[in-house]
Amino acid sequence: MAREDVTVLVVEDEKLLNWSLSSSLTKWGFDVRPVFTGTDALDQIEKSGFDVVLLDYRLPDVDGLAVARMVRKRQPQAVIFLLTAFQLNELSVDTGLIDSYFNKPLDFKQLHHALQQSITLRR
Repeated sequence: MAREDVTVLVVEDEKLLNWSLSSSLTKWGFDVRPVFTGTDALDQIEKSGFDVVLLDYRLPDVDGLAVARMVRKRQPQAVIFLLTAFQLNELSVDTGLIDSYFNKPLDFKQLHHALQQSITLRR
């Protein structure tokens, strides 16, 4: 399946990182929808489906894990990658809630590889 058929919701409140992620994903051929808050992410999830959600753990308004729970409830097949500045052992992640996590600063090459793998496995 062509990558442009894969929709990615980017939920990141840091404007520069959101822009950088969105730009890279677009260059890689994905259909990208960037938002900056958990509330905006929940609105987008209500309106349409996403294949992948890149989700900041700490958002200014809604907890990233709460957003992940909503995604799992409405779109159980979606790939969810959590973006965090914290170590995984500091997170209380529900079993099966997220597919993987990436520590900030992000390794874009690693993210690209993980996206390709996850999309191939899900389809």
